Amino acid sequence: MIRRLLRGRRLVIAIVVALGAVAGGGFLIGRPVWNARCAAGFGEIPSKELGQFRSVPVAQVNVDDFPEEYRKNARTALEVAKSPVAPLGAARGAVVVPHSYGVAGAQLAGSEDGNVRLVIGAGGLKGTATSGGVVQVDGETGRPAWGRRQAGYALGGGGLSDQFLLSQIPNDRAPRVAAVNTSNGDLAWCTKLGKDVETGWRPTFDSVAKGDALFTVRGSDSGDSADQEVRLSRLDTASGEVSWDVPVKGVTQADSLHLLGDRVLLSPLRADMDDQDRAAILTQDRDQPVRDRGALVARSVADGSASWSYRGPDERPWISNVVGTGKDVAVVISRRPVKDGDKAWSTETWMVGLDRTGKQLWKADFKDRYDYDLSRFFLVTGDLVVSQEQDPSQMVARDLATGEVRWRTPLRSGGPQLKSSTAGVLGHSLLAASYAGGLVAVDLRTGALSNPLPGENFGPVDGLAVDGRTVTIDVNGLFLTFDRVF
Repeated sequence: MIRRLLRGRRLVIAIVVALGAVAGGGFLIGRPVWNARCAAGFGEIPSKELGQFRSVPVAQVNVDDFPEEYRKNARTALEVAKSPVAPLGAARGAVVVPHSYGVAGAQLAGSEDGNVRLVIGAGGLKGTATSGGVVQVDGETGRPAWGRRQAGYALGGGGLSDQFLLSQIPNDRAPRVAAVNTSNGDLAWCTKLGKDVETGWRPTFDSVAKGDALFTVRGSDSGDSADQEVRLSRLDTASGEVSWDVPVKGVTQADSLHLLGDRVLLSPLRADMDDQDRAAILTQDRDQPVRDRGALVARSVADGSASWSYRGPDERPWISNVVGTGKDVAVVISRRPVKDGDKAWSTETWMVGLDRTGKQLWKADFKDRYDYDLSRFFLVTGDLVVSQEQDPSQMVARDLATGEVRWRTPLRSGGPQLKSSTAGVLGHSLLAASYAGGLVAVDLRTGALSNPLPGENFGPVDGLAVDGRTVTIDVNGLFLTFDRVF
């Protein structure tokens, strides 16, 4: 699954694991008309444009296709790809994409059964003037199988069974979601989510899926933040029909959605705020009680009704963000700004484990760590939560049910980036892009580190995708696909 939109230069490749739903039964009237209008924003990419996205054997890659400043990295990556080490198997092939002003014209969107998906074009700003699309390259033939366009802010997509979901927010329009048949690229359905409103700079728009259900959160249908609400919906992924659409009162924005059993968890505030932003939110005058401003909200997956909220590890005001969920436990980072007189702001940080009822099972004091973005430092897999920590630099695995430390591994330099777009689990091995460049493999049973592409460092890995058959890495527009060993 794909969980979030990347920001800045790479906003266009932000891959949200799941996308959205229509806003209420009233929008089902006249559905064929809406489908026609909605689908117009997800048009087919002409075969002429698709032709430049083709997989070839690694030995046939021409390094001169890269800008001069990237040729050394590309040459080194191709060389080390000839002798991979577990969990990587033999290199299957490579896709080389065009570059513009030194930037690759595509990024990795994911893979499925050896088929590689790329996000192409621009799309870092809101509005219909920016455009992009998703292309699937067939893993067996190496030829492009299909391509669909997207336009507007919050471009994204995600894989779900035999569908690939596309989303967009055209300028001053409601979000749109479409399901693409991954075998041929045909549109299965397209849905408009709520009413057209003025598009803000960072509109609330996120979602998560499981089985045949897709949950999405968007801003108020009035477009007025003074309304103090967001809209939460459940969508049937086979038809695009809405099961329910409800307001979540007292929340003006939403950073993310996660699923925990029969609950959908909403983190209301962004995970990339700094101390001053958090201080402003937790101290400024508002109608909403200060302790509720950063509270985690849980809703029923059956009907969207309120279940519980989590305000933090004690009675003081906190901002809480879910960083991952297991079968029965959600891992939450709770932070609050602290200022000692005239000294600079610092951050009090706790990691906590919550069960399905919102009960706190355990907590770990991280003191003054994680004062900014959380996305690269935590990964929940199986019965573990893995974190990358500083002072000293180390990777730590804790038992998901109890919070007890299973192992600690010192990190001399770099370390793995644990965000979903640069990390994946293969059996008992965690494979991730390294901060120092190249890849890192971590044995999840012991914490032992290894290098699956040994040799000279070939530079940064911009993306990584794992499926049941293959692993694909993005080295600035060189997409290398390997068989997986386990």
